Amino acid sequence: MATHQVKVRISATKKFGYNKHCIHACAGDTIEWVVDKQPPFAIIIKAFVSPLDWGSAVLPKGALMIVGRVREDAEPGFYPYGICAFDGTDLLLDDPEIIIRRPDGRG
Repeated sequence: MATHQVKVRISATKKFGYNKHCIHACAGDTIEWVVDKQPPFAIIIKAFVSPLDWGSAVLPKGALMIVGRVREDAEPGFYPYGICAFDGTDLLLDDPEIIIRRPDGRG
């Protein structure tokens, strides 16, 4: 089981940047989202059944990151998700994805 940390930057032109735009994970892995400058942000899984132990999460006040764990019964596949952040003026949105690999590690 691995931990995948996604570092999210918001540029002066209000564009998202990532160290990992696409997350490749397996059942039992942990995903951590950290946004620079810590604006209010949220993650929303855009699938009928979330591969994580939650379907949406909002950064609690005082927290440094949103953490999700890939469910043991998560089906392999592509899961788009939305990331929302408020920069003090605008609500910024982007939609990267999580890829859940098959248990044999292929795909």
